Amino acid sequence: MLLVLAACSAAPAAASPAAKAPTIRLSAPTISAYGARAVLEGRLTPPARNARVRISLGGRVFTHARVGPRGGFHVTVRVRARGPYRAGFFKAVSKPVFLRIRPRLDATLVGDRMVGAPLALYAQLRPARAGTIRVDVLRSGRRTYSGSYQRHLRLKLGTSRFGDVRVRLRVVPRRGFAPAPAQVLEAKLVPPQLRYGATGPAVTELVRRLAALHYAVYDGSATTFGDAVLDSVLAFQKVQGFERDGVVGPRFWRALERPRVPRPRSASGDHIEVDKSHQVIYVVRGGEIATIIPTSTAGISGYYTPEGFFSIFRKVPGFDPSPLGTLYLPMYFTGGYAIHGNPSVPAYPASHGCVRVPMWMAGRLYSTIGYGTTVYVYS
Repeated sequence: MLLVLAACSAAPAAASPAAKAPTIRLSAPTISAYGARAVLEGRLTPPARNARVRISLGGRVFTHARVGPRGGFHVTVRVRARGPYRAGFFKAVSKPVFLRIRPRLDATLVGDRMVGAPLALYAQLRPARAGTIRVDVLRSGRRTYSGSYQRHLRLKLGTSRFGDVRVRLRVVPRRGFAPAPAQVLEAKLVPPQLRYGATGPAVTELVRRLAALHYAVYDGSATTFGDAVLDSVLAFQKVQGFERDGVVGPRFWRALERPRVPRPRSASGDHIEVDKSHQVIYVVRGGEIATIIPTSTAGISGYYTPEGFFSIFRKVPGFDPSPLGTLYLPMYFTGGYAIHGNPSVPAYPASHGCVRVPMWMAGRLYSTIGYGTTVYVYS
């Protein structure tokens, strides 16, 4: 018997499919505010549960995200830059994604909200290259300044005038950045408390307002609260019935807005009235008070200032000596009683009977009050 042995070769095994290379993708919100938190989401395919995906910004890895059972992952980032953000897993790298950032504009007004005090606008744009800062300054509704700035600004705001200051800011974004909300900053400039020796634009405003109300002022553009300004302030306080302290405080400023307006006692045309109760003189023109001047009448024991209707009958240029003192530019209205200049015109009665006026005002009266002018003195 012939025995034949045959070699049996095993059938070739079916080729196993090649392992699929992982892919990874990443997505980000369309718009995010600068400095806010944003969530980046992605998916790893095929899923690799509990795997760690690296997250990079501009090519630098700054955090990792853990992959979930279905391949999804997410990470929360603080938005400081647009990108590019990428996710990576071994050799797999996502396409870059960019955030559209809404820039942040920090703006504030620094300083006292007071006339004459420093006041400045500070603003900073983040990120610095996000766009241009546009500034408009309005005063009492009227635009007084416009400007454009890069990154940040420091702008001094003038405070020489009363009224409201309104600052409008907006960002003109560069390409790739979202518009930022406009901002409006407001400051109401309040008047300061003024007293003897004060300086600045508030003094000028004070004098301007007093002059507008017909109170005699020495210099309409004065910037220093000196003797002449004090005279005008005391005249106003006398007429308003305020304490005669020469201090211009909140009540004084409010009264300038809504003052007590005196009326002449006499209806005749041009004349002078000496109001002893308020210690002021009214120069009346055409039946209306044209000028209000502080005065000081009799206040020394045993002396008085006569009351009634009189008229100017004698005027002496320069200084006129008298038994009770030297009179400057006196205008006599009865006997030895005169309206005259004196270095001391206090807020209270202090004369021997004459009607004192400040030295700086005596010349004006002397040159504008003629002989025969009626002088009406009353309490």
